[in-house]
Amino acid sequence: MNDKNLEVQLKNVDKLISKNKYADAINMLKAMAEQYKEPTEERAEILGKISQAYYGLEGVKTNNAISFLIDSLNIRKELGQPEILALEMMNLAYLQDEAGDSKNASSTIDEALEVASDLKDENLILSLKCAKADMLSEDKEREKEALDLYASIMKDAEKSGDWENYFEACVARIKIFRDNENVFQANSEAEMNLKKADEIMSQIKTKKDKETFRDIVSYLYDVSIDLAMESEDIPRAMELAKKFKGEE
Repeated sequence: MNDKNLEVQLKNVDKLISKNKYADAINMLKAMAEQYKEPTEERAEILGKISQAYYGLEGVKTNNAISFLIDSLNIRKELGQPEILALEMMNLAYLQDEAGDSKNASSTIDEALEVASDLKDENLILSLKCAKADMLSEDKEREKEALDLYASIMKDAEKSGDWENYFEACVARIKIFRDNENVFQANSEAEMNLKKADEIMSQIKTKKDKETFRDIVSYLYDVSIDLAMESEDIPRAMELAKKFKGEE
C-alpha cells in the first residue's frame, strides 16, 4: 500500500481503537471507504479495519464484524494476495466460531490451509493448524482430535524451529489436561517443556532474542505457575515466577 495519506489516517484510526473509541473509528473509516470505492488494496485495508472496530464495539452480537471482513477478503482474492488472505481467513474463522457458526469456521480454516499450502509457508500452515485445533478443543467429543493435532504441530514446529507455534500448542495441550483434571499429565508436559525452554534459552546469544523468546514462553510459565498453585505447591510457584523474571 503506497498511499501515505491513507497510512496516516489508518494510524489515527488505530489510536482511536486503542482508546476503545470504536464508534468514532467506524465513522472515520466509513468516510474513508467513500473515497476508495474501487476494489483496491486500500479499500480492503479499510474494510478490514471496520471489521476490527465493529468487533471492539459489539463483538459478534451482530454480523457487522464478519460481513465487513468477508468484503475485505473478497477484494484480497481478486487482487491475488494469498498470504494476507490466509491470515485474514484465520481471523474470520475465529469470528465465525465465536458467533457459534462452527461449520463455516471449519470450512474457512480448511480453505485458508489450502492457500497456505500453495504458498509452502510452513509457519503460516502451523498457525492455521493451531487455530483449527483451538476450535476442535471447544467440542468435548473432539478433544482427542485436538490433542493429536497439537502434538503434530509441536513435532513439525520443533523441526522448523517455529517456537511460537510449538509453545502455543504445548500450552493448549496442558490446559486441556488440566481442565479434565488429569493433573499428572498436565504437570508432566509442563515440566518437560520448561526444560526444553531452558535448553533453547541457553543457546540464544543476544539480549533482544532472549526477550523475544521469553515472551513466547510466558504462557507456559503462567500455566505452570497456575498448576503449582492449584496443587498448593507455593515454593514451586514462587521458584518459577522468580526464574521467569530472571531473578534465579
